[in-house]
Amino acid sequence: MPEQPNQKQKLRILKTGHGDLCLAQWELTDVESTSNARTLFEENFTAGRLAFRLDGPGRTTMIRTFDESAPEILIVPTIQGG
Repeated sequence: MPEQPNQKQKLRILKTGHGDLCLAQWELTDVESTSNARTLFEENFTAGRLAFRLDGPGRTTMIRTFDESAPEILIVPTIQGG
C-alpha cells in the first residue's frame, strides 16, 4: 500500500485490558520524527512482545526491527497459555 502524501505513519502498542496506545507518528521526510519513532519502537519491542507491519486488510507482516516505510506498526504482547 503506497503511503499517501502528508499521511503520517503510526507506531501503536496494544495494552492488555486497555486497548491500544499511539506511541509515535512520523513522516519519512522528517528525520527527527522518524528517529523518535525508531527509539520508541526499540524501547517497547521487548521480550514477550511481537511487532507487526500493517499494510491494510489481510496484509500483515511480523517484523523484528523498526521499518520506517511501514504505514503502521503494532506491538502486541505474546499470547500465553496455561
